[in-house]
Amino acid sequence: MKSTQLRLGVALVLLAAAVVPGAAAGERMSGGELDRAFTGITLDGIYFNRTYFTEVYNEDRTIRYWDAAGADSGRWSIRDGLFCTFYEGQQGACFLVERDGDNCFTFFELDEDDRPLADWTSRGWNRDMPPTCPTPPAAAI
Repeated sequence: MKSTQLRLGVALVLLAAAVVPGAAAGERMSGGELDRAFTGITLDGIYFNRTYFTEVYNEDRTIRYWDAAGADSGRWSIRDGLFCTFYEGQQGACFLVERDGDNCFTFFELDEDDRPLADWTSRGWNRDMPPTCPTPPAAAI
């Protein structure tokens, strides 16, 4: 019995070590976490000014973007732990990203000293799962 308990304890420790924790709510996501979270998903989101958008992050690092004003294409990347989006017809940027629950990503623009601005820039969630954002969306594109 004791050896069975010991084996069970060792197995639980090994299992716990095998799970790679992600960023907790309100914590900055790492480059690897960003890559795992965004590759191949459709993100529905809202800007701070309440404008809704949808963005598809393809595995080949291309983007397809839509909002009420139209559509655009571009490329996405991860640079120095920041999530970057650049488009053909509009300006892009790199953002610090924090996780808000299992399915909410809060994006912050950076100032000239690479510090996050006080207010979030946008929030988004993987369309395939229920959003966990603090203020649930009231509409979608």
